[in-house]
Amino acid sequence: SDKKVVEDSKMSEALGSKDVHRMSRSDVYASPIIGSAVLFGLYIVYKFCPKDYVNILVKAYFGIFGIFSIGEQVGFFIMSFFIESQPTRKVQWLHRKLLSIPYFETDVTALDAIGFLVGSVIGGWYLLKSHWVANNIFGVAFSLQAIRMLSIGSYFNGAILLSGLFVYDIFWVFGTDVMVTVAKSFDGPIKLLFPRWVQDEKTGKWMSSILGLGDIVLPGIFIALLLRFDRYRLSELKRDGNGKTQSQHQLGLWKYKYFCWALGGYALGLAITIAVMNAFNAAQPALLYLVPCCIGASIVKALFEGELQEL
Repeated sequence: SDKKVVEDSKMSEALGSKDVHRMSRSDVYASPIIGSAVLFGLYIVYKFCPKDYVNILVKAYFGIFGIFSIGEQVGFFIMSFFIESQPTRKVQWLHRKLLSIPYFETDVTALDAIGFLVGSVIGGWYLLKSHWVANNIFGVAFSLQAIRMLSIGSYFNGAILLSGLFVYDIFWVFGTDVMVTVAKSFDGPIKLLFPRWVQDEKTGKWMSSILGLGDIVLPGIFIALLLRFDRYRLSELKRDGNGKTQSQHQLGLWKYKYFCWALGGYALGLAITIAVMNAFNAAQPALLYLVPCCIGASIVKALFEGELQEL
C-alpha cells in the first residue's frame, strides 16, 4: 500500500540505508533452493575433481577477495570510530586522492591505501600459513560486509527466510553427508574455526569446531533488521517528542530492545548448538537452534511490549 511504501521510505531515510540491497519476497523463497543447488554443486566438484587443485583455486580467490573485504572493513571502522571523534581538519588527509585507476574509474584515497595495506598483511598471512586466526579474520570481514549490504525488507520476509533455511540446514546435515563433506573439504574462509586441541586418531591433525558463515550472516541480517526497526522507532519517538523521556532510562545498546533480545536469542541458540554437539560428538545444523531462538526472542519481546502488529 502507499502507506507502507511511505513508512519504508521513512525508515530507510532514518537509518541511512539507501545503498542496502533489499531482498524481494521471491528472493526469500528462492534462497533455500539456490543454496541447495550451490551446496550440491560443490559436493559434486569435491567428489569428482582433485580436491587439492580445487582448494588452491578456492584459497587464491577468497584470499584476494578477502584483502579488499578487510580493507573495506578497516576503512569503515576508521570512519566510524576515529573520524567522528576528531575535528574535520585533522582527518582530511584520509580523503586525499593518491591515484586514479582509469579502467575502473576509481580514485584511491589514503583511507583506501591503509585498508589495503592491512588487508594485504592479513591476506599474506592467510595464504602462506593458513592460520585459523587469519581465516577467522577473513570470515568476520565477509560476514560484516554481507550483513551491511543485505536487508530482508520486512520481519515477515525474515521469518520466511529463516524458516526455509531451518529446513534446508536440517535436511543437508541430518539427511545426507553433503553439508559435512563440503564443510570439511572446502579450504577457504567460509567458516570460522575454533581449535579443540584434540588430534584426529586417523590423520593426527588437530581438530577444530566449525561455524559456517551462513550461520552468522543469515541470522545476522534478521537481527540487523530488528536494529533498523529499533532505530526507526526511536526516530519516530523523537519526532513525536517522546524520545527524551525514554532515553533517560535506557542507555547504550539497551535502548535497542528488539536488537538486544534477538542477539541474546542468538547467543542462547549458539550455546545450545555447542552443548548438543559436545554431548553427541556429532555435527549439528546450527540453524536448527538459532532460528527458533532468534525468531522466538523477538516475538516474545513484541508480545511483552504489545507491538506484535508493528513488528
